[in-house]
Amino acid sequence: MTPERTGPTTAVATLSGAAFGAAAVLLGAGVVAADWPEGWAAVVCALVLTAIGVTVRAAGSRTEPAASPGTRAAGPRDAVPGDGPSIDKTTTTAPVAASRSRSSLVAAVVVWALAVLAGGIWAATSGGDEDERTGGGTAKGGPTASAKPTASASLDGRPAVAWTVPAVGQKYDTGVGSWGLGSTVVQGRIDGLFAYDAADGSVRWSVPAPTREALCGISPDIEEGIGLVAHGRHDKPCATLVAARTSDGKVMWQRKLAGEGLVKGALAVGGTTAVTAEDGAVRARSTESGEQRWQRKAPKGCEPLALDADATRTLLVEQCGKGARLLALDTRTGTQRWTRDLPVESAATASVVSVSPAVVAVDEADARGTHAFLGFDDKGAPTVSVPLSGPEGVLSASGEVGDGRTVRPLVRDGLLITFAEHESMVPDRVVAYSLKDGRKAWTHDDEGQTMALAAEPDGRVAYLGSDASVTLLDPATGKTATVLKPDTAKLPGISIEPELLTVPGGHVVLNRINMQAEPAAFALR
Repeated sequence: MTPERTGPTTAVATLSGAAFGAAAVLLGAGVVAADWPEGWAAVVCALVLTAIGVTVRAAGSRTEPAASPGTRAAGPRDAVPGDGPSIDKTTTTAPVAASRSRSSLVAAVVVWALAVLAGGIWAATSGGDEDERTGGGTAKGGPTASAKPTASASLDGRPAVAWTVPAVGQKYDTGVGSWGLGSTVVQGRIDGLFAYDAADGSVRWSVPAPTREALCGISPDIEEGIGLVAHGRHDKPCATLVAARTSDGKVMWQRKLAGEGLVKGALAVGGTTAVTAEDGAVRARSTESGEQRWQRKAPKGCEPLALDADATRTLLVEQCGKGARLLALDTRTGTQRWTRDLPVESAATASVVSVSPAVVAVDEADARGTHAFLGFDDKGAPTVSVPLSGPEGVLSASGEVGDGRTVRPLVRDGLLITFAEHESMVPDRVVAYSLKDGRKAWTHDDEGQTMALAAEPDGRVAYLGSDASVTLLDPATGKTATVLKPDTAKLPGISIEPELLTVPGGHVVLNRINMQAEPAAFALR
């Protein structure tokens, strides 16, 4: 009897067992995770299982007992007692078994080689397959205004685009502004006031605008947990004033305004006082109850242009004939503290950039007139004048002031910080001016377009780029501190005049104008 060959058989069995275990683990993981292998992973599994079958077949062929020379293989006729001589010739089965064993072994080697090759290709391309499964980092909007979280490419080890809120309204619909409330961001959309959870984009609360009315105004900031919005009908005055509590969206009160309604953009919250310019007067109401506290009627021939307030001071810009002036009022009582004539001799537009220190932007109709940011001390004495157009380019201001893009400049640490259109027709530079002498403090150029400004909690200045990157600058020098650039194949669309808000662990971009169905909001983390 020929001895059985056990050495190769043991090795083959061990290899097959290990391969079978790996394939079983992979398939088992797919069952548990409800995600069966796809692409090259599926090919590798199929080839490994096929190779195991062929290998086992080859091993069986090599261990099949071989007949001794000069004997024949036992057949069914040998089991019949007394049967006559067999017609079968005496044969040897060893050559046939050896041939079958060699064929099976060759097949096993070929299939294993294919499995190894497929495994190498799978390993080399697995990153791309993962990107396809995660959608490249862009969340798709659903049929409602709720956000949809999504996995995405990494940004400092975190999702680059954490969530998006689908586009809202018709083309060219324009929102009115926003508030940053730490872990919540509030957007004034055309269809109402919506608060998003900064972590996942879900709507925490909302104050929908009435049927056939759209939001037409929002206070620049909130104080004591209350903010103001206004809405009105198509081609009608912005004549409904609403105070909303920002913790839960509760409407504290609502007032119908008389006459021509609200002066565009002229509403603010200072402490517990809501201040508005409306129907030829400045009125102050309790933010809690809506009860009127004081009013100041505009002098004959004068009309309010802009205002803003904090808890102690309200700044009001008035046009009186061809001239204009800046007044400081006590927010709590309406008492006039000081007044200062502005260098204006024609019709003007204006916006209040900062209440304390006092900074306003003025742009008059006379081409040779005043087109500048103007600064004043606490007694109303002029301190600086920064032209809206100069060597650094055309500067951006808030509201409809100037020829540059609309952006709310930052005032902090004695600096006025805004954008400038330097090398192109769009802002491509961040520039800072001293509020002590009006001189340029620093500039920072961007290779693309600068889109929105924000103040970081740690004092740095953040701006949004057209590539959805967020650049953090040292406020003292303008030098780059950090660049957060999403590493995704496809980014959410950014409209013109977006807003950038800082939130814990990242930033939220709000698109004010619906140009090409850009998302209403999305988070960068």
